[in-house]
Amino acid sequence: MSFRFEYHAYRAAFRQPLATAHGVWSEREGLLVRLTDGSGRSALGEIAPLPAWGSETFDAALAFCAALPGMVDEALVRSVPADRPCCRFALETAWDGLQRPASPLPVRQLPMAALLPAGTGAIEAAVRAANRGFTTMKWKVGVGDPASELALLPLLLAHLPAGARLRIDANGAWDLSTARAWLKACEGRPVEFIEQPFPVGHEHPVLQLANEFSTPVALDESVARTDDLRRWLDFGWPGIYVIKPALAGSPRRLLKLLADYEVETVFSSAFETAVGARAALTVAACAERSNRALGFGTIGCFADERLNLPDPGPTLSTKWLARLAPGPLWELSSPVPHAA
Repeated sequence: MSFRFEYHAYRAAFRQPLATAHGVWSEREGLLVRLTDGSGRSALGEIAPLPAWGSETFDAALAFCAALPGMVDEALVRSVPADRPCCRFALETAWDGLQRPASPLPVRQLPMAALLPAGTGAIEAAVRAANRGFTTMKWKVGVGDPASELALLPLLLAHLPAGARLRIDANGAWDLSTARAWLKACEGRPVEFIEQPFPVGHEHPVLQLANEFSTPVALDESVARTDDLRRWLDFGWPGIYVIKPALAGSPRRLLKLLADYEVETVFSSAFETAVGARAALTVAACAERSNRALGFGTIGCFADERLNLPDPGPTLSTKWLARLAPGPLWELSSPVPHAA
């Protein structure tokens, strides 16, 4: 069986620029793919590259889509190369959406984490999130002076409600002495984990830190693609794995890999539009050992509300997720690829 293949490009501004250790990010660009069967039914997938996490670039994804034939079959979809993980994710989710549109999701209530901005604005954002019922919050650091950011930690923790926990995401910005200072400051405090303290390729101190401090360490950029994840799983990394399904490649292969290993996982967003976010959340809902709060505080990040999923609040119901109707994103994207 073959389906008609089309692709559109999009570029969308964020509601507020996001400051991370990778720089200030003000807009998202990506691609939507559409597969259509002979009766006119169609399904969308999203290519949302993040090269800083090891995915293909937008230009590489665009070239890949431009080289595909007008009709694609399952053999082609399942054989997208490993160096095009976002393309593989988009094509597989669209294919499975057409082949298995009525497959029920497991009935679950999944907690959600709120995303806090870098700097002092995190305190006000934490208060707003707490008032909405969030009990897990993720704070972006590694943006400003490490000592100034570290001085904010007790102030931020003081504004969390009782029982709440904080995730601290360095996005690979630290050296060993900085990471040790943060972990020492987190001892005995409601910090769920420190995420990606070191850059990709320089993670060797994480085992030392995991043995030295009680606060867990999580890997994110280091395990973004399924092949990278497998290497760390085979190595036996004892910490937490932050998984961005939209960057990992094949959802089917990812879920099987996670089912084969007993590991702690947190599913997270790659700042996708509603198409990719819904697909990534569907992967998270199908994972067997996923009980930690989902890192999808990016829902609602786009200035154009039509690109966003509805905000589920502090808890996401998989029944709600299954009922979501596709929005007008295909019409909002461009059939003529823009110049990169």
